[in-house]
Amino acid sequence: MTEEIKIYLGTFLPLKNEELDIFIRKFRPLHLKKGDYFIREGKLCAEIGLILKGCLVCVYNKEGMDVIDEFSMENEFISDYPNFLDNKPSDKNVKCLEDTELLVINNRDLNDLYNQSQSFERVGRIIAETLFKSWHQKAKSLMLDDAETRYNNLIKYRPTLPQRVPQYLIASYLGITAESLSRIRKKIKP
Repeated sequence: MTEEIKIYLGTFLPLKNEELDIFIRKFRPLHLKKGDYFIREGKLCAEIGLILKGCLVCVYNKEGMDVIDEFSMENEFISDYPNFLDNKPSDKNVKCLEDTELLVINNRDLNDLYNQSQSFERVGRIIAETLFKSWHQKAKSLMLDDAETRYNNLIKYRPTLPQRVPQYLIASYLGITAESLSRIRKKIKP
């Protein structure tokens, strides 16, 4: 594991150096190509990944139509978290939009870590809280914000996303048509 990954994880995981080494050793590297799936709908969701490089999209299938749930990029955790927790088949697909490098841990190894130390349990709580806050912010925005505000917030917090992701996927994520997104983008361009 590279030293920079260790430094990065140490910035938000409250672990001592020895604990961080133990934690990182449980992860395995995974390299996926653009178009590959990290998680497939209907398949057991037994892993959670930390994205080192790349961009992924989480997609639900609704009556044959793709519904974009989320985009995930570098330094973010990715999984179908509720089904990961319950060791159940995934309800969604997680697909690579770019060549992607992840650190991956399976459910069993993560639970082994939790059983070893309260520090590792705290790490699990931090991961869960991070995923929850992201989900909550999106749900709140969908209920309260108009499409232009949602787009502005998206580019404020993820400024590289519009260059990395096709516009029709961003429109789906925002719950609007591609034409509406085009009008919003024209309106806010300087």
